[in-house]
Amino acid sequence: MDFQDEIRVGQHTYGVKARGEPASEDQPAGVAVEFTGADADGRVVAEGNLLIAVDGLGDAGAFLTRTLDGLAALHAPWSNGRGRSRPRPPNAGRPWTDADGELLRERWLSALGESAARLAGELAEELGRTRAAVRAQLPRLGCDPDVPGRPLGQT
Repeated sequence: MDFQDEIRVGQHTYGVKARGEPASEDQPAGVAVEFTGADADGRVVAEGNLLIAVDGLGDAGAFLTRTLDGLAALHAPWSNGRGRSRPRPPNAGRPWTDADGELLRERWLSALGESAARLAGELAEELGRTRAAVRAQLPRLGCDPDVPGRPLGQT
């Protein structure tokens, strides 16, 4: 497996190259990742290499996202006098697991009479997601996102 991509973000161009690494006697199969970033003048602003075991890619991705978001928030300029932007929830952008989907569906459908906004906020916090992600997932699970306790399509 080989992968290569480049993207321009603001005034910087970032590139990533990844290649599969076979298992050896002392290492599991992995992915070698090379990351670079440069400004418009070609000066390096980011670089690094990682070797990640294939079975740890999801967790490593979540960890790196959370770490880089936290570092960016620490160094972000103050905006509009309202402080720094809030870090992303730990599971933001990650695929939903079957277990999380089951928990969300069960909790939503058993919450008759509760406020949709309050319950979505509680579940977002519990599942490490945004409220919008919780609301978007509910119809996929057969739940009416506007009325806790009601299956989708029921009036």
